[in-house]
Amino acid sequence: MRNAVRCLGLTLTLAPLFTGISPVAAFERAPHPSEAAAESCPSQGAGFIRIPGTATCIRLSGRVRAGIDAGRSGTTAPVQSRIAVDTRSESALGPVRSFVRIDAGRH
Repeated sequence: MRNAVRCLGLTLTLAPLFTGISPVAAFERAPHPSEAAAESCPSQGAGFIRIPGTATCIRLSGRVRAGIDAGRSGTTAPVQSRIAVDTRSESALGPVRSFVRIDAGRH
């Protein structure tokens, strides 16, 4: 069994040499669907942009809030943060939307 695995590995390693494909060419990055600048999606609302090469619009948003609480019990530094990702697109059955929001921090 071990010899069969070694033989398969050797075959996969040497195959590009016999077929004329260089090993580096096998790992080259695929071209981007579009090198154009991002377009806005006014039909979906403010802040949405179209993902190049698709009909999907996306909006990334977030916030960070920090402060200092000084009192009798000592000083604390509450920090809160939020990131949100909202995607929207049209399908044959109607609009499709996904929304993810992550809140983190302490009071």
